[in-house]
Amino acid sequence: MAHIGVFYCEGFDPGAYTVALYHAQQAAARGGHALSIHQFPEGSLADAAERAPEVDGLLAFATGEADLEFLRGHSRPSVVCERIAPGCAYVAPDNFDIGRTAAQHLLDLGHQRLAVVMPGDPANLDSYHGSRFAGIRDTAAAAGHPLDDSDIYFGEKVGTTGQAAVEAMLARGDLPDAIYVQNMPMALAALRTLAEAGVAVPDDVSLLGTTFVQLNAPAASEHSTPPMTAVTFEKEEMGRQGVEYLAAAAEGRTSELLEVRLPGVLVSGASTARAAVAVAG
Repeated sequence: MAHIGVFYCEGFDPGAYTVALYHAQQAAARGGHALSIHQFPEGSLADAAERAPEVDGLLAFATGEADLEFLRGHSRPSVVCERIAPGCAYVAPDNFDIGRTAAQHLLDLGHQRLAVVMPGDPANLDSYHGSRFAGIRDTAAAAGHPLDDSDIYFGEKVGTTGQAAVEAMLARGDLPDAIYVQNMPMALAALRTLAEAGVAVPDDVSLLGTTFVQLNAPAASEHSTPPMTAVTFEKEEMGRQGVEYLAAAAEGRTSELLEVRLPGVLVSGASTARAAVAVAG
């Protein structure tokens, strides 16, 4: 049986990835494998791995470039979680498809003018949120409803960004048909700001957010009023597929690199509805 080590960088907030760690534990238990958890300072995964010679395979979260270079040349099998890492085995969200899923849901409801609120700096988007934005932008453009620059908002990954974006829309006096907010605190703040301004969701504007499965409670989106329609991906597959692959690789049952991109998943809620023009038609 294999010994799987879960390695994550100090300061990494497992947050939404707690479910991935839980399913890693379940997969290890089902297979009779040992599992241990290890922290490492940023950029020092190599040192942490050296201190754990008993580990047969590494399941790695929050890896930097130096860590990825180490994994590419390391003799023990490894899996990078939550990011696409060429040259490494990985299980990561298909961020383009998550953006595509969000846009397609709103377009299918008949919405034509979409607004987007995203974390990050538009001048220097990382591959994570940049890919999600590209999925939204390209899908809307292909449907004949390209995003207008005035309907694209970026900022820090905090609630005040969602609030500020909605306040800017309200100040213009020209709300879009639908708003997609790619971060739960930002989406909740946007929803509250709309409600305080007397804007009805989804009657006046549809709002699409993001969410994640929790271990012992409903998804965060179920606690909003109205319950939020959201887009996510199956984070549990990171833990499950990662452990199963590492066990197989450590035991010599596979030599192929695992390359998994987890698609977008729509979570039904009550914050999106068919556009008025679509209902009238």
